[in-house]
Amino acid sequence: MFENYDLFKTLIQLRPSGVAEPAEHRREALTGTDGESLWTISAFHAENDRAVHSDVWERHSKGHEVLVVLSGALRVYLREEGHVATLTAGRSFIVPPGRWHRLSVDEPGDLLSITPRAGTEHERDVA
Repeated sequence: MFENYDLFKTLIQLRPSGVAEPAEHRREALTGTDGESLWTISAFHAENDRAVHSDVWERHSKGHEVLVVLSGALRVYLREEGHVATLTAGRSFIVPPGRWHRLSVDEPGDLLSITPRAGTEHERDVA
């Protein structure tokens, strides 16, 4: 059976074996039940800084994260460099593995991310 999914409500998990499957936005869905390293494709409405957790640094030790702005405008920050890019509709940014990064909203819009989940860490921004 063929189905379509609302990517703003359901994420797509990509398994190393080549399987793609839908999952709810739940922490359990992101870790993998069999120890596989999962990647996820998800979309977010970014109405304000809270929607993109602008006060939290994130890093992914197991791979690159791809950020794609579908509409609006977002700023990308790398901890060591500060503001490194402003992304508008159709623009993307590839975050290198192991790099602390965070986002902020310049103009409300939508964001698509492709993210390696294994080894993901979060740290609150104290500045």
